[in-house]
Amino acid sequence: MRNTDLIPEIANDMTPRKVRDSQTETHAIVHPDNTNALHNAFGGYLMGLMDVAACVVAFNHAGRKVNTISIDGVRFFRPAALGTILNIHASLNRAFNTSMEIGLKITETDPVNKQELPIAHGYFTFVAIGEDGRPTAVAPVEPETAEEKRRFDQALIRREARIELGKNLG
Repeated sequence: MRNTDLIPEIANDMTPRKVRDSQTETHAIVHPDNTNALHNAFGGYLMGLMDVAACVVAFNHAGRKVNTISIDGVRFFRPAALGTILNIHASLNRAFNTSMEIGLKITETDPVNKQELPIAHGYFTFVAIGEDGRPTAVAPVEPETAEEKRRFDQALIRREARIELGKNLG
């Protein structure tokens, strides 16, 4: 079995899971081929890092193959210069029936005071894919901390706004 196939003990268990059970943090460095003419990271490079981290969270939660279905609210706060070491934080905000919203942020650590400085953030929605290739149910997530509960509640607001926007744009 490859690590992107079904993990039956996770995929078939609909018991609510903790946010911490699927969250991840990874790191990357901005190399010359990831930069524009100003020697700052391409936005697409940063979004690619976010997509990969979000995929790991969605897979860890669903225990099965997942697919990106939407990207919302991506915002860039400061450029990531050539050579910057990036911290990519990804955490499940909410699981719906077949979809999951993952919140992401990219930061860099200031080498002088060790403070994390914001580079970008965004929300990626993934859907779990069943053995038949169609969307399939995932377990709910159980927020524990005040921050997790806030993100859980806001995920529903974003979802409802996406649905309404889709109806209006037809």
